[in-house]
Formats: sequence, structure tokens, C-alpha cells
Amino acid sequence: MVRGSVPGALLTALCLILFALPGCGDSSPILVGFSGQLTGKVSDMGVGGRNGALLAVEHINKAGGVNGRPLKLVAEDDGNTAEGALAADTALIDAGVVAIIGHMTSSQSMAALPYVNESGIILISPTTSTPLLTGIKDNFTRVMVENPVQSRALATYARTILDIRTIASIMETDNLSYSMTFEETFTSVFEQLGGTFLSSFAYSASGATNWTAIMAELQRLNPDAILLTCPAQDFVTLAQNIRSSGITARLFSGAWAYTDKLLLWGGRDIEGSIFVIDFASDNPSPAFTSFIKAYETRFGSSPNFASAFAYESVLALANGLKKTDGSSEGLLAAMTSGERIQGVTGSFSLDEYGDVTREVFIVTVRDGSFRTVGIR
Repeated sequence: MVRGSVPGALLTALCLILFALPGCGDSSPILVGFSGQLTGKVSDMGVGGRNGALLAVEHINKAGGVNGRPLKLVAEDDGNTAEGALAADTALIDAGVVAIIGHMTSSQSMAALPYVNESGIILISPTTSTPLLTGIKDNFTRVMVENPVQSRALATYARTILDIRTIASIMETDNLSYSMTFEETFTSVFEQLGGTFLSSFAYSASGATNWTAIMAELQRLNPDAILLTCPAQDFVTLAQNIRSSGITARLFSGAWAYTDKLLLWGGRDIEGSIFVIDFASDNPSPAFTSFIKAYETRFGSSPNFASAFAYESVLALANGLKKTDGSSEGLLAAMTSGERIQGVTGSFSLDEYGDVTREVFIVTVRDGSFRTVGIR
């Protein structure tokens, strides 16, 4: 495959979205912002997201752009902090972007949204899933389902399919708008189904934690399973601590930890772990396999879920821009009409509140790879 070429399955999907017209009018680039964590220990989501967005821009431009105008991606590092999110979005808005693809974590989206709403620019998050932004008419949209949908499916699978009866939880608090709501919904559903929630342990990735004391308490509780709500690097560290303490409980988690770095670092300690996400890395559809090949050819590495959802965020944006002829005026309404869009992971739509509708998958780690075991 030639670098930058568009595989047939992806080109077909793009043609359904974009009706490229001859460049007889304005042919200037349409600036699209990207804001995510491009540095630091959780940069795998930000870098993967930026690359996915860039690939979509390149494919759309190869297919003729939006009504004859090319897209141009402008990326900023939000540093995975609230202050960084505001600074990044300010720089992008000052640069003249029509919309911002970002942020990659719920806390950064929550921090930036008041300013974004005031500016009139649309924020399209590939991976923000906090329910605190659900059902609100504002300038926030997303292509990942809210985390209660995910955690409800995970709790149901744990209790009814795997017959998990007792569970404890470890939750990272720097991204509290995600982690707390994920844990709360999981706990509620798990208990409604007859399970017993034993205890919750909170920690901050930016502070010191007495893991020895927590492991001792987990040994005493002896749960059937442990819910880990945290990023991939922390999941691996926790799994290693849990296994070295002789605790054999099944490990559960959400989308936040679901990256290739988990597989790279985790080894045998993460085998059998269960995740919920609206993404399946073993998706056999032609559009998805074409996306994987195109991404690997372009960047020399495999895409993660953030890469795929950022690609789809650009598709959703381009679909709206086609209707507004590249203008930000009326863009929100154009994007949130409920129209089905064929993405690389499957079809999806954005409702009047900018929330997405799509399937979620239950995934396990088997022989060092992610394997889908259920669809909800």
C-alpha cells in the first residue's frame, strides 16, 4: 500500500459521507483542532487519538476534501491537566479552527467545556464518557458511549455470565468525573443482581499510596473479583501488586485501561482480565481491517481505541461540515441530527444532545491479545 493511500473499504465509507464537489469556490483549508495529552505517562491515548484524526483528515483530503476544500489538522498538547486543556483550546480557537477533536479524558473535557461553550466552537470528544455531560444541550459531542452504559454491561456480565459474587474496587481519583460514575453504576447494578460489593479503595496517580496496606486488606476481604478504574499503566502496576500478594481475584476494568501498552507491559499478570468498551480490536469488518492496515502503514504501529474514535470524530465533523459548506455556523445542528454514520468500528449516530448511540463489547485478555467475548 502506498503511504497515504485510502483502502477500498475506507474509501467506500468516505464516499458515503463526503460528496466532493469541484473546487470552483473557496479552496482554502478548513482548520480542525485536536487537543489531547501528547506527552506524559498516559500519552498513548492522546498520541493515538491525534494520529487517528490525522489519518482521517488525510483520507478525506484524498477523497476530495469537504465540498472541494481540504481539511488541515492543528494539534495542541493539553498536558492531561485542566489548565493545559484550557490553554490548548484557547490556542486552537485563536488559530481559527472550526471545531476541536478532544479531549481524551473526562476531566479535561469538563474543565474546558465552559470556555468552549462561550466561544461557540464545538468540542468533539473521541473518548470522554462521563455521564455528567449526558443529555445536555451544549457544544459538547462525543463518539464514545457514556460510561454508565459500559459499566452496566460489565456488571451484568460479571454477575450473570461469570457468576462473580463478591467484588472490591480500586479507583484513580485524578479523573474523578469518569472513575466515580463508572464505579457507582457498576456497584449499583452488581448489587441489584444479587452480588456483594465489599469495599472501595481510592488513590491519586499524582500522590503517594500505601499499596502494602491496600493489598493486605484485599487479602483479608478475599473478593471473587476486583474492579480497577484507572489508566493502562496503573492497571498493570496494580495487577502486579495483586498477583505478587497471592490474590487470585478476576480483574475487571473499563475503556480507560484498554490500550496496547496494557498488553505490552502486563504479561501474565493481566491474563483473563475483563474489559468493557465500544470497540473491539478483533473486529472482522472490512472497514475496520482496512483502517488497521492504513494506520500501521502510516504510523508504523497499531491503533488503539482512541485512534479509531478520533478517526470517527473527524468523520462526524466532516459529515456536518459538508452540510454547512465548511462553516461553523449551524454545525452543531448538522452533526446532531441522528443520522447514521458508517465509521471504522461500526455505524453510529449523534442525538440532539451530541451523545452517541452504538454497541458495546465485553473483551478479555487471552494469550497476550484482546479477544471479544460478548456484545451488549
